[in-house]
Amino acid sequence: MSLRCFFLVIAITYNFKKTIVHRLCEENIFNRKTGTICVTGTLYVGVLNNMKFESIKNQFKDLKKPLYANSLYISLSSLTMAVAGFFFWSISAKIYPPESVGIASAVISAINIVFIASFLGMNFSLIRFYPEYKEHSAGTALILTSFLSLCLSLLYWLVIGRSGKFEDISAVDLLFLFVVLSMIETMYNVFLTYGIAMRKAKHAFVQSILFAMRFIFLFLLRPFGAKGIIASFGLGLALGLFYAVIKIDNIVLTVDRKFLRDSFKFSLGNYIANIANATPLYIMPTVVLSILGEEWTAYYYISFSVGNMLMLIPNSLNTSFFVEGSYGLSDLENSFKKVLMLSYLYLAIVNIGIWAFGGLILGFFGKGYIQGLELLRLVALGGFFMIFVDFTVTVLNIQKKIQEIVVINVLKAVLLLGLSYLLIPQFKITGIGWAWVITYVVLSVFGAVLLRFRIFKKESVSFP
Repeated sequence: MSLRCFFLVIAITYNFKKTIVHRLCEENIFNRKTGTICVTGTLYVGVLNNMKFESIKNQFKDLKKPLYANSLYISLSSLTMAVAGFFFWSISAKIYPPESVGIASAVISAINIVFIASFLGMNFSLIRFYPEYKEHSAGTALILTSFLSLCLSLLYWLVIGRSGKFEDISAVDLLFLFVVLSMIETMYNVFLTYGIAMRKAKHAFVQSILFAMRFIFLFLLRPFGAKGIIASFGLGLALGLFYAVIKIDNIVLTVDRKFLRDSFKFSLGNYIANIANATPLYIMPTVVLSILGEEWTAYYYISFSVGNMLMLIPNSLNTSFFVEGSYGLSDLENSFKKVLMLSYLYLAIVNIGIWAFGGLILGFFGKGYIQGLELLRLVALGGFFMIFVDFTVTVLNIQKKIQEIVVINVLKAVLLLGLSYLLIPQFKITGIGWAWVITYVVLSVFGAVLLRFRIFKKESVSFP
């Protein structure tokens, strides 16, 4: 992969004038393979060309505002969850037999699926509609999602739990653990989202710390095998939920029908979009496995996971931006530019680090994992386009333009999976990286058009 592509994006990030990019293209510095990047780079400069960014000094003064303060807590919460999950399963693998770890991982994965299905996009509605409905939105979400969690967990147990696949756990114990923990996780996440919606993301951070303490219970419950791992997971959730119930005590437990009517389309649209957005991540390992085999699947999974971890801070900024936009920003366009600039500055530093030390990072997992270096670099490079799309989707959420959000996410799923399937045989897992970049370049063009003609109709967002 050419270094010139990388430095072009860095140039765009620092708001170089579009004439530079035009000159590079006219002088044919880039070959045909990178022509698409060049054109898209010009588009990005056109969008960012007239942005009147404040000085870096003034930007750091803004860090005390809720937009940035909450994003810090969200970042810390996400980082805590990622590190805690790694240690939880690492310790489980060391002190429990493989059979127990396998059963526990299957049950916990099923619990997570029930939680996702139970939310029905209410996490988005809780943030977007909280300024209008306050504690009534949280109470409605808590009752509805808990009831759905109860129904879905019982259904799962009836279909799978009694199939004999969990021989080490009795049907009654599995029923109790599965149903209770599914409901606890659902309520835990309602409170976590509610804290973020209230601009009190520090509560979400504390919840994450308490949940992270679940690894302690692994040692205490070791004699119980798989049930000990599952119970440790549940006790961590219970600690976080207990804290939230004490500290966030203003929820009104009522079903607000007006809130449900107003948010139904919004919730359903985001639910569909979220499924489409997550589908490639769940299916891709199977695609790699079927084409390249187990070894390359491992290389893909580690490289792509590391690349996704790099997006932690921009994703946190994006969540906080959604919260503030839901309250009503006085200048949505200017706030969009600010968070985008901060994210680009962060990604510029991260990309330099990945190009310099990416091999060392992957080598930590094993010598063979360096095979995924090009994929990691492409994922990091594609981050410049990815965050533009993600922030655009957030603006659309703030404006309640659900149809466009669904289109973007469905298009992403089709392009990423389709291009990966075509490129993997020739480029191995690096083909996924190119599919990643091309997909987000296309989506960035689409997003920029939406911003220009549907959202920001001022001349400050211009095209070359």
